[in-house]
Amino acid sequence: MNTVNTSSGFSGFQLLLGHSPHIIPPIVPNFLDHNLKDTSEAHHAELVISKLQTDINEAKDNLFKAKVFQTHFANKNRRPDPTFAIGDKVMLSTLHH
Repeated sequence: MNTVNTSSGFSGFQLLLGHSPHIIPPIVPNFLDHNLKDTSEAHHAELVISKLQTDINEAKDNLFKAKVFQTHFANKNRRPDPTFAIGDKVMLSTLHH
């Protein structure tokens, strides 16, 4: 099962293929009979591509909003940067190197 990403608001499957996967196959097909179809296949392809592009753009917007939101809360309790003058002695940690 492909889960929806909290930040983007879309599943990877949907961004790649343009629709969410069906868990149970539909009993009635999602497409119309060719006699009832009033659009050409090229127009249908354009609609699919347009929908994909819209979903991708919306996911990018959602990721940007999530990044701003996360930055806001990460910086909320952060101490201000210390100021050092030339000649100040500082202690450096090499714990993670």
